[in-house]
Amino acid sequence: MDITEHKRHIIITAVAAVVLTGILVATIVATPLINQIHSRAELSAASFADAEAASIQTAFDQHRNLAAQTASRSELARKLAQYHDGDFTKTELADFTRPRLEDAAAGLTNLQAILRYDANGTELIRIGPMADILPARLPFREQLDILVYPLESGADSPPLLHVASPISSEDQVVGFDLLLFSLDSLRSIFEGPDNSQICLLDSDRTKRITIDRTTGEFVMSGADPCLADQLEVPTGEAGESFRAKLEDGTRVMSFLRPLPGYDWEMHVWAETNEIFGTVVRDIVFSVLVTLALSLLAGLLVWRSLRPVLHRMAHQASELAKFNEELQLAQRKIRRQADYDLLTGLPNRAALLNSLGQAIARAKGNNSRFALMFVDLDHFKPVNDRYGHQTGDELLKVIAKRLGGCVREGDIVGRHGGDEFLVITSPLANNDDAEVIAQKIIAVAAQPFRIEDDAVRVGASVGVAIYPDNGTTVTELLQASDAAMYRAKASGRGGVSFA
Repeated sequence: MDITEHKRHIIITAVAAVVLTGILVATIVATPLINQIHSRAELSAASFADAEAASIQTAFDQHRNLAAQTASRSELARKLAQYHDGDFTKTELADFTRPRLEDAAAGLTNLQAILRYDANGTELIRIGPMADILPARLPFREQLDILVYPLESGADSPPLLHVASPISSEDQVVGFDLLLFSLDSLRSIFEGPDNSQICLLDSDRTKRITIDRTTGEFVMSGADPCLADQLEVPTGEAGESFRAKLEDGTRVMSFLRPLPGYDWEMHVWAETNEIFGTVVRDIVFSVLVTLALSLLAGLLVWRSLRPVLHRMAHQASELAKFNEELQLAQRKIRRQADYDLLTGLPNRAALLNSLGQAIARAKGNNSRFALMFVDLDHFKPVNDRYGHQTGDELLKVIAKRLGGCVREGDIVGRHGGDEFLVITSPLANNDDAEVIAQKIIAVAAQPFRIEDDAVRVGASVGVAIYPDNGTTVTELLQASDAAMYRAKASGRGGVSFA
């Protein structure tokens, strides 16, 4: 072998050794980095699926709370109980109920119809934009559901969210309310990029709800088009992702999330190119740069990977920012579930929870406290004359006044409509409750300025003392409610003890 051949052999061997060294170094450095970036991308996609499922469940919870608030109006419940006992005809009940249900429905966004049933499931009255075009007989459904109905025009209705709530009077179920909403409150969740899709599946896998990308409308179909159904992913197996292919061969990553408390589950998929595409491009570029700089071996491998490390740090920062925003959104969702959207006071569900806690504390330390049922006097005439918007503003002012006149430790919340509850901290005697009730009456009686008019409403207060008038949530509510109506019967603007 001549010198030229030796030189060629040495050069080839040296170049091969350097290239192989570069490949080895690149492989050792890049492999854990690839796995880490891949895991972060998949975690980010899973967090997105969790956030979307939480948003849908919150929307369902909010609609169920709206149905409970509509059914909780005590005056309507008493009239329905009287009808149940035969004291009212169906026509008289409908004439009494219709304007009050319409008043309750005025502030409900996306409401399409309210149907009120008696205790046997017989429809008594219906109101709302779609009330007259829906089928004449709609059977009562107790569980939250989404259904489509044939309309008088021959077309089908859009998918409607069904939310029901029992109507009780004196611990007896006397009827039910069924509220039908459009799905527009879910639109912002379902409308995503073209390379992803969200759908809802019922637990029996017979119905699928999604948005038609062509028309932008919600549609209901069988579960066949859903990847989770096609691949026979069992209902309730959520938390893990699964891979699938669309009909056109596009590879996607899918997530299935149950909605606790409801017979529905959310399925979301996104194209794998969208999730991992940027990561793959970054890694390929980095490896090519590493090979090109393999003469400098490990040092240049490290330098070539610096852009990837920088991007990984940026992705980690973005993921941390996303998680922080998600936590803020979850705190906001929890607050919306416990607080009245109009007044900012604790809502009915939160009040009942606080009342239960107050009973437990009082029982534990052998103390006394008062539950006050506050109902505004002359509110409906003001609401009818000046409009619902003015009525809402008046309720906000009343809520602020009530919050400012009670003691530290007392809880003020909105029970529904123009009714409020006050749960006091421990009392030394009943005179303390009298003082608080008189303050409430005084602040409610102060005039309001509406369109240059001085308007007065006032309040009637019913007081129940624990444990004298009851030792359970239901007993104290009934006692304070009855006392409030005695105060109204005595001329309004006063206080009555149970």
